[in-house]
Amino acid sequence: DTVNMTELVEQAMPRILAELDPHSGYIRAKDAEASVESLKGSFSGIGVSFTKQNDTARIISVIKGGPSEKVGLLAGDRIVNVDGKDITAKEVKLGIQRMGEKKPLYYTITRGDIPVHSIEATYMLTPETGYVKIKSFSETTYPELLVALAELNQKGFKNLVIDLRENTGGIMQTAIQ
Repeated sequence: DTVNMTELVEQAMPRILAELDPHSGYIRAKDAEASVESLKGSFSGIGVSFTKQNDTARIISVIKGGPSEKVGLLAGDRIVNVDGKDITAKEVKLGIQRMGEKKPLYYTITRGDIPVHSIEATYMLTPETGYVKIKSFSETTYPELLVALAELNQKGFKNLVIDLRENTGGIMQTAIQ
């Protein structure tokens, strides 16, 4: 008999990994790129989180360092139209309805890399204790941690709390670093 190796691997690997390690999982090759995108430290888009409301999209937040922040979009803005029908275009023209403005405001945004930071917070808990919250382990976590530690060092930290609550995991080598 012939054996479909791809199908065999796709069915066997999740079960094998479940027996070996409760913290690992198998990602099918076709799904790997989408899964890894959040671990790379950036993704491509216009840099907003939004929710669909009736016939428009309301911007919940503008990602710091992204293209939308650079052109001045704000949380609360509503996207009321997009230039053309092709939403995958490299450049988009957005019509924005902003509270206090009678007419839509128009912004042209070129899609670009959106930074995704894995360190969510860095501050001093007490005069001697620094705090760093790591939400995931991505390719950028280690350099981000070095920057956070330098910042805390300038504030004179002697103790350190690394908060991993709700950490979604990620790249094992980064976690080891």
